[in-house]
Amino acid sequence: MPSLIAATMEARAHALEELLGLRFNNIRLLIEALIAPGVYSPEGNRGHGLFGDTAIQLALQREGRKREQRVERISTVVSKIASNENLIQRALALTVDQYILNNPSQGTFVPPKLIATTMEAIVGAYFLDQELDFAALLRVLAALGLSWPDFDS
Repeated sequence: MPSLIAATMEARAHALEELLGLRFNNIRLLIEALIAPGVYSPEGNRGHGLFGDTAIQLALQREGRKREQRVERISTVVSKIASNENLIQRALALTVDQYILNNPSQGTFVPPKLIATTMEAIVGAYFLDQELDFAALLRVLAALGLSWPDFDS
């Protein structure tokens, strides 16, 4: 990554940390979570996104079991909260899309799927950064508005 872009991405990452109220031990993980596929590598943030998607589902399933919810209810909550539509809505509400380093071929348009993947990637990167600490996973989900809902619907 060229040094000017690296400095810009580090500044973006620190600003996002501030916005979310989270601290990464290795800011590089958050930077990786913010880089679209095709910018520097074909994979981009997809690796962190895959891990984050799984972590979101695990945390919600665990919370549902802890609350003694029926399997169907847990499945419904996981589907709703982990859906791309919800991830995109949460990202836009938090302005996460403004921190993404998009593929130059896209111009200024940030594709919705990239926004959803970036949310998953942030979760995955933070969970890895915190050495798979489950309490840290719950913190990042709360910061992103992806926790188990407090209301019963």
